Amino acid sequence: MLKRVVDVVASAAGLLVLAPLFLLIALAIKLESPGPVFFRQERVGRFGRPFRIFKFRTMTVAPPTGGVPLTVAGDRRITRVGALLRRTKLDELAQLIDVLRGTMSLVGPRPEVPRYVAHYPPEWRERLLSVRPGITDFASVRYRDENDLLAAASDPEREYIDVILPTKLRYALHYVERPSLTNDLRVLGLTLRTVFVPTLPSPTRILGMNDRKLWLWLDQAMSALHPRNRAIAMLVDALVILAGWHLMYLFRLGFERWQPGRPPYDDAVSAGVVLCYLLFLAITGVPRGPWRFFGFDDFKRIALACLLAGTISAVAVLMAQLVGVARAVLLLHPFFCILMLSLVRMAYRMVWEQARSVAGGVEGEPRRAIVLGAGEAARRLLGAIHRRDGWTVLALLDDDAAKQGLRIGGVTVQGTIADVVLPHLLAGATHIIVAMPGASAERREQVIELARQTGLTVMSVPSRLELHDAPQALPT
Repeated sequence: MLKRVVDVVASAAGLLVLAPLFLLIALAIKLESPGPVFFRQERVGRFGRPFRIFKFRTMTVAPPTGGVPLTVAGDRRITRVGALLRRTKLDELAQLIDVLRGTMSLVGPRPEVPRYVAHYPPEWRERLLSVRPGITDFASVRYRDENDLLAAASDPEREYIDVILPTKLRYALHYVERPSLTNDLRVLGLTLRTVFVPTLPSPTRILGMNDRKLWLWLDQAMSALHPRNRAIAMLVDALVILAGWHLMYLFRLGFERWQPGRPPYDDAVSAGVVLCYLLFLAITGVPRGPWRFFGFDDFKRIALACLLAGTISAVAVLMAQLVGVARAVLLLHPFFCILMLSLVRMAYRMVWEQARSVAGGVEGEPRRAIVLGAGEAARRLLGAIHRRDGWTVLALLDDDAAKQGLRIGGVTVQGTIADVVLPHLLAGATHIIVAMPGASAERREQVIELARQTGLTVMSVPSRLELHDAPQALPT
Protein backbone atom coordinates (compact mmCIF):
# COMPACT_ATOMS: atom_id res chain seq x y z
CA MET A 1 0.00 0.00 0.00
CA LEU A 2 2.79 2.44 0.96
CA LYS A 3 4.63 1.64 -2.25
CA ARG A 4 1.52 2.49 -4.31
CA VAL A 5 1.00 5.76 -2.40
CA VAL A 6 4.62 6.73 -3.09
CA ASP A 7 4.16 5.81 -6.76
CA VAL A 8 1.05 7.97 -7.11
CA VAL A 9 2.50 10.99 -5.33
CA ALA A 10 5.87 10.77 -7.08
CA SER A 11 4.42 10.23 -10.56
CA ALA A 12 1.85 13.03 -10.14
CA ALA A 13 4.51 15.42 -8.85
CA GLY A 14 6.90 14.34 -11.59
CA LEU A 15 4.34 14.91 -14.34
CA LEU A 16 3.56 18.36 -12.98
CA VAL A 17 7.19 19.41 -12.57
CA LEU A 18 8.29 17.93 -15.89
CA ALA A 19 5.34 19.23 -17.91
CA PRO A 20 7.43 22.00 -19.59
CA LEU A 21 10.12 19.47 -20.51
CA PHE A 22 7.50 17.10 -21.91
CA LEU A 23 6.15 19.90 -24.11
CA LEU A 24 9.65 20.64 -25.47
CA ILE A 25 10.26 16.95 -26.18
CA ALA A 26 6.88 16.62 -27.92
CA LEU A 27 7.58 19.70 -30.06
CA ALA A 28 11.04 18.40 -31.05
CA ILE A 29 9.63 14.99 -32.01
CA LYS A 30 6.85 16.49 -34.14
CA LEU A 31 9.19 18.95 -35.88
CA GLU A 32 11.71 16.27 -36.92
CA SER A 33 9.43 13.54 -38.23
CA PRO A 34 5.70 12.97 -38.80
CA GLY A 35 3.85 10.69 -36.46
CA PRO A 36 2.62 10.51 -32.87
CA VAL A 37 4.55 11.88 -29.92
CA PHE A 38 4.25 8.65 -27.95
CA PHE A 39 5.33 5.16 -28.92
CA ARG A 40 2.85 2.56 -27.62
CA GLN A 41 3.79 -1.11 -27.40
CA GLU A 42 2.11 -4.07 -25.77
CA ARG A 43 3.93 -5.34 -22.69
CA VAL A 44 3.06 -7.96 -20.08
CA GLY A 45 2.17 -6.49 -16.70
CA ARG A 46 1.21 -7.72 -13.26
CA PHE A 47 -0.41 -11.18 -13.17
CA GLY A 48 0.30 -11.52 -16.89
CA ARG A 49 -2.18 -8.85 -17.94
CA PRO A 50 -1.16 -7.05 -21.15
CA PHE A 51 -0.98 -3.25 -21.27
CA ARG A 52 0.31 -0.64 -23.70
CA ILE A 53 3.38 1.15 -22.38
CA PHE A 54 4.08 4.86 -22.94
CA LYS A 55 7.42 6.02 -24.35
CA PHE A 56 8.40 9.12 -26.24
CA ARG A 57 8.80 8.11 -29.90
CA THR A 58 12.48 7.88 -30.89
CA MET A 59 12.16 6.29 -34.34
CA THR A 60 10.52 7.07 -37.65
CA VAL A 61 7.04 5.64 -38.09
CA ALA A 62 7.02 2.51 -40.25
CA PRO A 63 4.31 -0.07 -41.05
CA PRO A 64 4.29 -3.08 -38.69
CA THR A 65 6.51 -5.84 -40.05
CA GLY A 66 6.21 -8.45 -37.32
CA GLY A 67 9.98 -8.50 -37.01
CA VAL A 68 12.21 -8.72 -33.95
CA PRO A 69 11.06 -6.21 -31.25
CA LEU A 70 14.63 -5.17 -30.43
CA THR A 71 16.46 -1.95 -31.25
CA VAL A 72 20.24 -1.94 -31.49
CA ALA A 73 22.66 0.98 -31.48
CA GLY A 74 23.05 2.54 -34.92
CA ASP A 75 19.57 1.56 -36.14
CA ARG A 76 18.82 3.83 -39.12
CA ARG A 77 15.23 4.31 -37.99
CA ILE A 78 16.35 6.24 -34.90
CA THR A 79 15.91 10.00 -35.39
CA ARG A 80 18.39 12.61 -34.20
CA VAL A 81 16.03 13.69 -31.44
CA GLY A 82 15.41 10.02 -30.68
CA ALA A 83 19.12 9.32 -30.32
CA LEU A 84 19.40 12.10 -27.73
CA LEU A 85 16.33 10.85 -25.86
CA ARG A 86 17.69 7.32 -25.79
CA ARG A 87 21.15 8.40 -24.67
CA THR A 88 19.75 10.46 -21.78
CA LYS A 89 16.88 8.01 -21.04
CA LEU A 90 14.39 10.87 -21.35
CA ASP A 91 12.19 8.69 -23.57
CA GLU A 92 11.44 6.55 -20.49
CA LEU A 93 10.01 9.49 -18.51
CA ALA A 94 6.69 9.11 -20.33
CA GLN A 95 6.19 5.94 -18.27
CA LEU A 96 5.28 8.18 -15.32
CA ILE A 97 1.85 8.12 -17.01
CA ASP A 98 1.81 4.33 -16.63
CA VAL A 99 2.81 4.65 -12.97
CA LEU A 100 -0.06 7.07 -12.31
CA ARG A 101 -2.47 4.73 -14.17
CA GLY A 102 -1.39 1.82 -11.98
CA THR A 103 0.00 -0.43 -14.70
CA MET A 104 3.59 0.22 -13.60
CA SER A 105 5.61 1.22 -10.55
CA LEU A 106 8.65 3.47 -10.17
CA VAL A 107 10.83 0.48 -9.23
CA GLY A 108 10.24 -3.07 -10.38
CA PRO A 109 11.25 -5.62 -13.02
CA ARG A 110 11.15 -4.12 -16.50
CA PRO A 111 8.06 -5.24 -18.48
CA GLU A 112 8.76 -7.45 -21.49
CA VAL A 113 6.86 -8.00 -24.73
CA PRO A 114 4.88 -11.28 -24.89
CA ARG A 115 7.46 -12.73 -27.31
CA TYR A 116 10.13 -12.76 -24.58
CA VAL A 117 7.85 -13.53 -21.64
CA ALA A 118 7.37 -16.89 -23.38
CA HIS A 119 11.07 -17.56 -22.60
CA TYR A 120 10.62 -17.11 -18.83
CA PRO A 121 11.44 -20.32 -16.94
CA PRO A 122 8.08 -21.91 -15.99
CA GLU A 123 9.08 -22.23 -12.33
CA TRP A 124 9.83 -18.47 -12.15
CA ARG A 125 7.06 -17.00 -14.31
CA GLU A 126 4.34 -16.70 -11.68
CA ARG A 127 6.65 -15.03 -9.16
CA LEU A 128 8.16 -12.66 -11.73
CA LEU A 129 4.69 -11.51 -12.80
CA SER A 130 3.36 -11.15 -9.24
CA VAL A 131 4.46 -7.49 -8.94
CA ARG A 132 3.93 -4.38 -11.01
CA PRO A 133 6.68 -3.85 -13.57
CA GLY A 134 8.82 -0.76 -13.05
CA ILE A 135 10.48 2.11 -14.86
CA THR A 136 13.84 1.04 -13.46
CA ASP A 137 15.44 -1.85 -11.59
CA PHE A 138 18.88 -3.29 -10.90
CA ALA A 139 18.96 -4.86 -14.37
CA SER A 140 18.34 -1.45 -15.98
CA VAL A 141 21.45 -0.12 -14.23
CA ARG A 142 23.47 -3.21 -15.13
CA TYR A 143 22.42 -3.13 -18.82
CA ARG A 144 22.29 0.59 -19.48
CA ASP A 145 24.39 -0.03 -22.61
CA GLU A 146 22.16 -2.91 -23.79
CA ASN A 147 21.71 -1.45 -27.30
CA ASP A 148 25.48 -1.33 -27.81
CA LEU A 149 25.87 -4.93 -26.61
CA LEU A 150 23.19 -6.11 -29.03
CA ALA A 151 24.71 -4.15 -31.91
CA ALA A 152 28.01 -5.99 -31.39
CA ALA A 153 26.34 -9.43 -31.54
CA SER A 154 26.04 -11.40 -34.76
CA ASP A 155 22.49 -12.42 -33.82
CA PRO A 156 21.02 -9.73 -31.50
CA GLU A 157 17.87 -11.62 -30.60
CA ARG A 158 19.73 -14.82 -29.76
CA GLU A 159 22.19 -12.78 -27.67
CA TYR A 160 19.28 -11.21 -25.82
CA ILE A 161 17.43 -14.49 -25.16
CA ASP A 162 20.48 -16.58 -24.23
CA VAL A 163 22.69 -14.07 -22.39
CA ILE A 164 20.98 -10.85 -21.36
CA LEU A 165 17.45 -12.02 -20.52
CA PRO A 166 18.50 -14.78 -18.06
CA THR A 167 20.63 -12.28 -16.13
CA LYS A 168 17.78 -9.77 -16.08
CA LEU A 169 15.44 -12.43 -14.74
CA ARG A 170 17.83 -13.32 -11.91
CA TYR A 171 17.93 -9.65 -10.89
CA ALA A 172 14.12 -9.48 -11.12
CA LEU A 173 13.62 -12.67 -9.07
CA HIS A 174 15.90 -11.35 -6.35
CA TYR A 175 13.88 -8.12 -6.23
CA VAL A 176 10.55 -9.96 -6.07
CA GLU A 177 11.66 -12.28 -3.28
CA ARG A 178 13.27 -9.54 -1.16
CA PRO A 179 11.03 -6.47 -1.50
CA SER A 180 12.06 -3.52 0.65
CA LEU A 181 12.02 0.25 0.64
CA THR A 182 15.80 0.18 1.01
CA ASN A 183 16.18 -1.68 -2.28
CA ASP A 184 13.82 0.76 -4.02
CA LEU A 185 15.79 3.78 -2.80
CA ARG A 186 19.06 2.13 -3.81
CA VAL A 187 17.73 1.44 -7.33
CA LEU A 188 16.53 5.03 -7.69
CA GLY A 189 19.86 6.38 -6.45
CA LEU A 190 21.88 4.17 -8.79
CA THR A 191 19.62 5.10 -11.71
CA LEU A 192 19.98 8.83 -11.06
CA ARG A 193 23.74 8.51 -10.70
CA THR A 194 24.06 6.37 -13.84
CA VAL A 195 21.98 8.74 -15.95
CA PHE A 196 22.99 12.16 -14.66
CA VAL A 197 26.46 12.07 -13.07
CA PRO A 198 28.36 11.37 -16.34
CA THR A 199 26.81 14.51 -17.86
CA LEU A 200 27.39 16.86 -14.93
CA PRO A 201 30.81 18.24 -16.00
CA SER A 202 29.55 19.53 -19.36
CA PRO A 203 28.15 22.88 -18.07
CA THR A 204 31.64 23.86 -16.96
CA ARG A 205 32.70 24.14 -20.56
CA ILE A 206 29.91 26.62 -21.14
CA LEU A 207 31.10 28.63 -18.12
CA GLY A 208 34.70 28.42 -19.28
CA MET A 209 35.83 26.57 -16.17
CA ASN A 210 38.12 23.60 -15.96
CA ASP A 211 36.21 20.46 -14.89
CA ARG A 212 38.66 19.56 -12.15
CA LYS A 213 38.67 23.09 -10.72
CA LEU A 214 34.90 23.05 -10.50
CA TRP A 215 34.80 19.66 -8.75
CA LEU A 216 37.56 20.77 -6.32
CA TRP A 217 35.55 23.88 -5.50
CA LEU A 218 32.40 21.79 -5.02
CA ASP A 219 34.27 19.37 -2.75
CA GLN A 220 35.51 22.19 -0.54
CA ALA A 221 32.16 24.00 -0.48
CA MET A 222 30.10 20.86 0.20
CA SER A 223 32.50 19.50 2.84
CA ALA A 224 32.46 22.69 4.93
CA LEU A 225 30.13 22.66 7.92
CA HIS A 226 29.63 26.29 8.89
CA PRO A 227 26.54 27.68 10.62
CA ARG A 228 25.51 29.32 7.37
CA ASN A 229 25.41 25.89 5.69
CA ARG A 230 22.88 24.73 8.26
CA ALA A 231 20.83 27.87 7.71
CA ILE A 232 20.87 27.26 3.94
CA ALA A 233 19.84 23.62 4.49
CA MET A 234 16.89 24.77 6.62
CA LEU A 235 15.91 27.31 3.95
CA VAL A 236 16.01 24.62 1.24
CA ASP A 237 13.83 22.34 3.38
CA ALA A 238 11.35 25.17 3.92
CA LEU A 239 11.18 25.92 0.18
CA VAL A 240 10.66 22.23 -0.66
CA ILE A 241 7.84 21.94 1.89
CA LEU A 242 6.20 25.16 0.64
CA ALA A 243 6.58 24.08 -3.00
CA GLY A 244 4.96 20.76 -2.12
CA TRP A 245 1.96 22.55 -0.63
CA HIS A 246 1.40 24.59 -3.79
CA LEU A 247 2.05 21.63 -6.11
CA MET A 248 -0.58 19.62 -4.29
CA TYR A 249 -3.05 22.46 -4.90
CA LEU A 250 -1.98 22.49 -8.54
CA PHE A 251 -2.56 18.74 -8.75
CA ARG A 252 -5.95 19.06 -7.04
CA LEU A 253 -7.32 22.13 -8.86
CA GLY A 254 -5.39 22.39 -12.13
CA PHE A 255 -3.64 25.42 -13.61
CA GLU A 256 -6.77 27.49 -14.21
CA ARG A 257 -8.19 27.20 -10.67
CA TRP A 258 -4.88 27.00 -8.82
CA GLN A 259 -4.85 30.59 -7.50
CA PRO A 260 -8.58 31.45 -7.42
CA GLY A 261 -9.36 28.06 -5.84
CA ARG A 262 -7.19 28.71 -2.78
CA PRO A 263 -8.83 30.39 0.23
CA PRO A 264 -7.57 33.89 1.16
CA TYR A 265 -6.03 32.57 4.38
CA ASP A 266 -4.08 29.78 2.64
CA ASP A 267 -0.76 31.67 2.66
CA ALA A 268 -0.93 31.95 6.44
CA VAL A 269 -1.86 28.25 6.69
CA SER A 270 1.04 27.21 4.44
CA ALA A 271 3.48 29.29 6.52
CA GLY A 272 2.26 27.54 9.67
CA VAL A 273 2.60 24.15 7.97
CA VAL A 274 6.20 24.92 6.98
CA LEU A 275 7.08 25.91 10.56
CA CYS A 276 5.43 22.72 11.86
CA TYR A 277 7.46 20.57 9.49
CA LEU A 278 10.73 22.33 10.35
CA LEU A 279 9.99 21.83 14.05
CA PHE A 280 9.43 18.09 13.66
CA LEU A 281 12.48 17.73 11.42
CA ALA A 282 14.49 19.22 14.29
CA ILE A 283 12.77 17.10 16.97
CA THR A 284 13.39 13.82 15.09
CA GLY A 285 17.06 14.72 14.65
CA VAL A 286 17.22 15.07 10.87
CA PRO A 287 20.75 16.42 10.18
CA ARG A 288 20.83 19.94 8.81
CA GLY A 289 24.34 20.30 7.48
CA PRO A 290 26.02 17.04 6.42
CA TRP A 291 23.67 15.99 3.62
CA ARG A 292 26.62 14.25 2.01
CA PHE A 293 26.17 11.42 4.55
CA PHE A 294 22.46 10.92 3.80
CA GLY A 295 21.40 7.31 4.36
CA PHE A 296 18.42 5.13 5.20
CA ASP A 297 18.41 6.19 8.87
CA ASP A 298 17.97 9.80 7.75
CA PHE A 299 15.16 8.73 5.42
CA LYS A 300 13.34 7.09 8.33
CA ARG A 301 13.69 10.26 10.40
CA ILE A 302 12.39 12.38 7.51
CA ALA A 303 9.42 10.03 7.03
CA LEU A 304 8.57 10.12 10.74
CA ALA A 305 8.87 13.92 10.90
CA CYS A 306 6.72 14.48 7.80
CA LEU A 307 4.00 12.05 8.90
CA LEU A 308 3.83 13.60 12.39
CA ALA A 309 3.90 17.17 11.04
CA GLY A 310 1.32 16.33 8.36
CA THR A 311 -1.00 14.78 10.95
CA ILE A 312 -0.67 17.69 13.39
CA SER A 313 -1.21 20.21 10.58
CA ALA A 314 -4.30 18.38 9.31
CA VAL A 315 -5.79 18.15 12.83
CA ALA A 316 -5.14 21.86 13.42
CA VAL A 317 -6.77 22.84 10.13
CA LEU A 318 -9.82 20.66 10.80
CA MET A 319 -10.22 21.89 14.38
CA ALA A 320 -10.00 25.50 13.19
CA GLN A 321 -12.73 24.67 10.66
CA LEU A 322 -10.69 26.06 7.76
CA VAL A 323 -12.96 24.41 5.22
CA GLY A 324 -11.32 26.17 2.28
CA VAL A 325 -8.15 24.07 2.61
CA ALA A 326 -8.41 21.11 0.25
CA ARG A 327 -8.49 17.77 2.07
CA ALA A 328 -6.50 16.12 -0.73
CA VAL A 329 -3.68 18.61 -0.07
CA LEU A 330 -3.62 17.69 3.62
CA LEU A 331 -3.53 13.98 2.75
CA LEU A 332 -0.89 13.99 -0.01
CA HIS A 333 1.44 16.75 1.19
CA PRO A 334 3.33 14.63 3.81
CA PHE A 335 4.14 11.92 1.26
CA PHE A 336 5.33 14.47 -1.28
CA CYS A 337 7.61 16.03 1.35
CA ILE A 338 9.06 12.64 2.30
CA LEU A 339 9.91 11.98 -1.34
CA MET A 340 11.30 15.39 -2.25
CA LEU A 341 13.28 16.03 0.95
CA SER A 342 14.93 12.63 0.50
CA LEU A 343 15.62 13.11 -3.22
CA VAL A 344 17.23 16.51 -2.62
CA ARG A 345 19.60 14.96 -0.09
CA MET A 346 20.28 11.95 -2.29
CA ALA A 347 21.19 14.20 -5.22
CA TYR A 348 23.43 16.28 -2.97
CA ARG A 349 25.26 13.17 -1.79
CA MET A 350 25.80 11.88 -5.34
CA VAL A 351 27.26 15.18 -6.48
CA TRP A 352 29.51 15.34 -3.43
CA GLU A 353 30.77 11.78 -3.97
CA GLN A 354 31.66 12.66 -7.56
CA ALA A 355 33.42 15.84 -6.40
CA ARG A 356 35.24 13.90 -3.69
CA SER A 357 36.52 11.29 -6.15
CA VAL A 358 37.84 13.97 -8.51
CA ALA A 359 39.41 15.90 -5.63
CA GLY A 360 41.21 12.70 -4.68
CA GLY A 361 43.12 12.80 -7.95
CA VAL A 362 41.23 10.10 -9.81
CA GLU A 363 41.62 9.85 -13.55
CA GLY A 364 38.94 7.94 -15.42
CA GLU A 365 36.04 6.05 -13.87
CA PRO A 366 35.60 5.89 -10.06
CA ARG A 367 36.17 2.53 -8.40
CA ARG A 368 33.46 1.13 -6.14
CA ALA A 369 34.34 -1.93 -4.10
CA ILE A 370 32.73 -4.59 -1.94
CA VAL A 371 35.13 -5.79 0.77
CA LEU A 372 34.98 -9.42 1.92
CA GLY A 373 35.95 -9.56 5.58
CA ALA A 374 35.15 -7.12 8.39
CA GLY A 375 38.04 -7.60 10.77
CA GLU A 376 41.07 -5.51 11.60
CA ALA A 377 42.37 -5.94 8.05
CA ALA A 378 39.18 -4.47 6.59
CA ARG A 379 39.20 -1.61 9.10
CA ARG A 380 42.73 -0.58 8.17
CA LEU A 381 41.97 -1.04 4.49
CA LEU A 382 39.00 1.31 4.74
CA GLY A 383 41.17 3.88 6.45
CA ALA A 384 43.58 3.70 3.54
CA ILE A 385 41.28 3.75 0.50
CA HIS A 386 37.67 4.68 1.37
CA ARG A 387 36.84 8.08 -0.19
CA ARG A 388 40.47 8.39 -1.34
CA ASP A 389 42.06 8.19 -4.76
CA GLY A 390 38.72 7.46 -6.36
CA TRP A 391 37.84 4.45 -4.20
CA THR A 392 34.44 4.09 -2.58
CA VAL A 393 33.64 1.02 -0.47
CA LEU A 394 29.96 0.17 -0.88
CA ALA A 395 29.60 -2.65 1.63
CA LEU A 396 31.40 -5.07 3.92
CA LEU A 397 30.55 -8.79 4.05
CA ASP A 398 31.53 -11.14 6.87
CA ASP A 399 30.38 -14.53 8.17
CA ASP A 400 30.52 -13.43 11.83
CA ALA A 401 26.87 -13.01 12.91
CA ALA A 402 27.90 -10.55 15.66
CA LYS A 403 29.19 -8.12 13.03
CA GLN A 404 26.03 -8.00 10.91
CA GLY A 405 24.71 -4.43 10.73
CA LEU A 406 27.80 -2.89 12.29
CA ARG A 407 29.38 0.20 10.73
CA ILE A 408 33.14 -0.04 10.37
CA GLY A 409 34.98 2.98 9.05
CA GLY A 410 31.67 4.46 7.87
CA VAL A 411 30.67 1.32 5.90
CA THR A 412 27.98 -1.16 6.99
CA VAL A 413 28.38 -4.94 7.19
CA GLN A 414 25.46 -5.93 4.96
CA GLY A 415 25.59 -9.73 4.91
CA THR A 416 27.69 -12.86 4.76
CA ILE A 417 30.44 -13.56 2.26
CA ALA A 418 28.12 -15.89 0.31
CA ASP A 419 25.88 -12.86 -0.33
CA VAL A 420 28.49 -11.34 -2.64
CA VAL A 421 26.66 -12.82 -5.65
CA LEU A 422 23.36 -11.09 -4.79
CA PRO A 423 22.32 -8.53 -7.43
CA HIS A 424 21.35 -5.74 -5.02
CA LEU A 425 24.86 -5.78 -3.54
CA LEU A 426 26.65 -6.01 -6.89
CA ALA A 427 24.67 -3.16 -8.48
CA GLY A 428 27.08 -0.28 -9.04
CA ALA A 429 30.17 -2.18 -7.86
CA THR A 430 33.34 -2.40 -9.98
CA HIS A 431 35.70 -4.38 -7.69
CA ILE A 432 35.68 -7.13 -5.07
CA ILE A 433 38.47 -6.88 -2.46
CA VAL A 434 39.26 -9.90 -0.29
CA ALA A 435 40.55 -8.61 3.06
CA MET A 436 41.07 -11.87 4.95
CA PRO A 437 44.82 -12.18 5.51
CA GLY A 438 44.33 -14.32 8.62
CA ALA A 439 42.17 -16.97 6.93
CA SER A 440 43.58 -20.34 5.89
CA ALA A 441 44.89 -20.73 2.37
CA GLU A 442 42.01 -23.08 1.53
CA ARG A 443 39.36 -20.64 2.83
CA ARG A 444 40.94 -17.73 0.99
CA GLU A 445 40.90 -19.73 -2.23
CA GLN A 446 37.21 -20.54 -1.75
CA VAL A 447 36.35 -16.88 -1.17
CA ILE A 448 38.39 -15.72 -4.16
CA GLU A 449 36.68 -18.27 -6.40
CA LEU A 450 33.28 -17.10 -5.18
CA ALA A 451 34.27 -13.48 -5.86
CA ARG A 452 35.35 -14.37 -9.40
CA GLN A 453 31.84 -15.65 -10.13
CA THR A 454 30.58 -12.05 -9.96
CA GLY A 455 32.49 -11.14 -13.12
CA LEU A 456 33.99 -8.07 -11.40
CA THR A 457 37.68 -7.32 -10.92
CA VAL A 458 38.88 -9.28 -7.88
CA MET A 459 41.68 -7.96 -5.67
CA SER A 460 43.24 -9.26 -2.49
CA VAL A 461 45.16 -8.05 0.54
CA PRO A 462 47.85 -10.69 1.05
CA SER A 463 49.03 -11.23 4.60
CA ARG A 464 52.59 -10.31 3.71
CA LEU A 465 51.63 -6.71 2.82
CA GLU A 466 51.06 -3.83 5.18
CA LEU A 467 47.32 -3.15 5.11
CA HIS A 468 47.76 0.60 4.73
CA ASP A 469 49.30 0.05 1.30
CA ALA A 470 47.06 -0.10 -1.75
CA PRO A 471 45.67 -3.61 -2.34
CA GLN A 472 47.37 -5.64 -5.01
CA ALA A 473 45.54 -7.27 -7.89
CA LEU A 474 45.39 -11.03 -7.93
CA PRO A 475 47.64 -12.69 -10.49
CA THR A 476 45.84 -14.01 -13.52
